Amino acid sequence: MNIKRTFAIVFFAVALPFFFYSCSKDDDEIVTTPTEEEDDPVTPTESVYTWIESEMRENYYWYSEIPAASSLNYKLGVLDFFDSLLSSKDGKHNDSSDYFYSYIESTSDVSASTKSISQTDYSYGFEFQLYNMVDQNDNPLGYSYAHILYVVPNSPASEAGIKRGMWITYVNGERMTGTNNDYYTLLGSGAMQVTVETFDANKGYTNAQTINLASARAIEDDPVHYHTIITDEKSGKKIGYLVYNHFTDSQTDEDEKYNKELLALSKEFAGVDEFVLDLRYNGGGLITCAQLLSTILAPSSALSQTFCNLTFNNKQSPRTYNLSYAKSLISTGTNLNLSRLYVLVSDRTASASELVINALRPYMGDANVILIGEQTEGKNVGSETFENTTYKWEMHPIVCQIYNSKGESDNYVNGFTPQYEVSEIAHRDKVLDFGNTDEIMLSTAISIINGTYSATKASTRSTTTQLRRGKSSLERKATNGVEVDGIRQTANQ
Repeated sequence: MNIKRTFAIVFFAVALPFFFYSCSKDDDEIVTTPTEEEDDPVTPTESVYTWIESEMRENYYWYSEIPAASSLNYKLGVLDFFDSLLSSKDGKHNDSSDYFYSYIESTSDVSASTKSISQTDYSYGFEFQLYNMVDQNDNPLGYSYAHILYVVPNSPASEAGIKRGMWITYVNGERMTGTNNDYYTLLGSGAMQVTVETFDANKGYTNAQTINLASARAIEDDPVHYHTIITDEKSGKKIGYLVYNHFTDSQTDEDEKYNKELLALSKEFAGVDEFVLDLRYNGGGLITCAQLLSTILAPSSALSQTFCNLTFNNKQSPRTYNLSYAKSLISTGTNLNLSRLYVLVSDRTASASELVINALRPYMGDANVILIGEQTEGKNVGSETFENTTYKWEMHPIVCQIYNSKGESDNYVNGFTPQYEVSEIAHRDKVLDFGNTDEIMLSTAISIINGTYSATKASTRSTTTQLRRGKSSLERKATNGVEVDGIRQTANQ
């Protein structure tokens, strides 16, 4: 049997197979999805079960909670069998959420993959959040809107003139209804026509226009999405601003293109007085990218000190691995020596994003890592990749818990609470282009910096309809990360 084991510590905002988003906290009950049995793409064999169980009993963080072999059902589909091994501590299981972080997928055919890997690059080039419209009694009204969160340059969406903050209301002349068909169509399909509107605090949804979108195609969603240096007129301070949308090092396994961008940017940002890091749409990714970004931002006193510790189960030796703010990481860049950091967050901010926050706090102080936005997701664990190349299955179980240099991890198991609470949807008329100093989140950060902050009243227009949040395209990005080989071998070097 040809079994390849790839070591990778990857953080996932939603570690579910792609077709199971109907179980997540944001899905509306009118959305239906295929069953797990229907999604099982490969006929299982006894050896597959043996491999899964063996690797899980050796490496799964909560291996002691795997049921005894005599209690397992080896006649289940592979997906169901894998789930039957998982601990209730794995993932989110409460009234509003029910999903595991650990997952398994078939690699026999990309189109059949439970994670739909091809969808992560094949796109119109916009990320969106669906909202189902309900009345004041929370009864569905049968139609939905898609809010544009950001647009990727050089994509069908950018070429057609779609902008951040717009609302898609019709697709090919038909009103969206919040079904799976709407969701998957917006993820990437053929050429289509969409109707977009903007939101005005006084008029509501207005300025409808029809836009023709070319067919979805492969795009490059660079995680270093936007950056600038703002000179604040009131304080005279130079403020660095970076929108970083996922922790990915490169398009390929070799070039580290995006890490090199971060290093180059560090030189551009050198000398700024304050820094605003926008992680509101960042659901996680590679721990090595989080380590690099944090090393750029950290106080110089943190260099060579502990970034984080990874603690595996008690079968592993050594059990704990240390990652540091290594000077060697920024040999072609620079350390900004920040004493304070403003971080824009939302409930989509998760895992590697939360690690950056948690890892910097011991060196900056909790009060100086200033969060603006909404409660973050709360994921303090890491996943490793195990691949069976004979039967073409790849699993990503949780294998470790992540601690900062003070030994803190459970402090954000339910997410971080921002010091300044700001909701984009409550100020939807101020969801403007990144870098616009009137944009609700950035303007809040600037006003805190220059001492003019006062809580902003919600700008939503009073109507008989309300929004219930549904699926988001950001969910698919959470399971798309470049894997890093040899993390255990190199972590303590």
